[in-house]
Formats: sequence, structure tokens, C-alpha cells
Amino acid sequence: MATTEKQKIDDVAKTFLDENKLQNLSVLNDFLIDNKLTPRDTKSGGTWAVKYKNKSVCHIRLNDKEASWNVSFSHFTREKWFVDYDKYITDDEIIKFVWDNIQAPLCIARGVKDDCWSKNNKMTILGKNFDAVCNCVGFRIYNPSGTELEKLNKLILIIKNYIFDLEIAK
Repeated sequence: MATTEKQKIDDVAKTFLDENKLQNLSVLNDFLIDNKLTPRDTKSGGTWAVKYKNKSVCHIRLNDKEASWNVSFSHFTREKWFVDYDKYITDDEIIKFVWDNIQAPLCIARGVKDDCWSKNNKMTILGKNFDAVCNCVGFRIYNPSGTELEKLNKLILIIKNYIFDLEIAK
């Protein structure tokens, strides 16, 4: 999906998402804007980065071929600055939400031996051991709605607060 400079996520999504998915995406987008986390078009084909103080909070991806959208976090597998985060994520519901959305390596699903499979990718995330976690995108949630969207919003605020505290500590 090609996007032009500075396209807004809702403008692109309304061309292919159904009403329910578009409504849920709009709820997330409004939540982000209300919390000073405006998604920025990355110009890489349907991906918007959400950053706070120049650190990644999450990415929103639109998939026009599947008429879907998802939110991904690479913090648990790739973000070198995201250490000691577990003291911020203490709510059992949020912990289970993260665990339930940790992804096995995508390359396994695609049948390709990619970097995320060829490397040792056993991880402990929030106290739980995982045998295989995708190094590309360790956490992703597809078409969140209802309570998933509420938990996603809570997780986003937790990460924002974590980043804020990191900046204060500098």
C-alpha cells in the first residue's frame, strides 16, 4: 500500500476497513491524540509510528489486502532501552494481555528461515518463559476492539509513563 506524505491514518483506513474496524481504529487514534501521541506516517506503506520523546511507543499497520489493522510493539524483543519495564507492568490483566499476544516467529508461519528463527529467541517476558518469540515483532494485536482496545490503551500509557521516567532520570 503506497501512502503519500503525511497521510492521516483514518483517511487511508476508510478506503478499505469495514465500519466496525474503522470505528475501533478511530477510537484508538482519538485516544492517542488526546494523550499527545499522534501517529506519524512512516511512508513505508501503511505504517504509522507512535512515539513519545523520540522513543517508540507502538506502530499501527493497515493491511488493505486483508482489510485489517494491527498494533505492534517491538519493546519486548528489540528495544535495547526497554529494560526493567516489568516494574511498570504490574496489573495482572495487562500481563496476561501481553502474554496472550506474544508472537511466535513470523518466519516459521511463512515457512522461511529468517533472522528471527535462526537466532536464539527463547525469552522470559513478564515472568513467563517463551520457547520461541519473534525478534521482528514480538507483540502484535489484530483488529482490537472492546476490552482488548481498553487494555491496549492501558499498555500504551504504561509505556508512555516509562519513557517519561527514563527522560527524567537523564
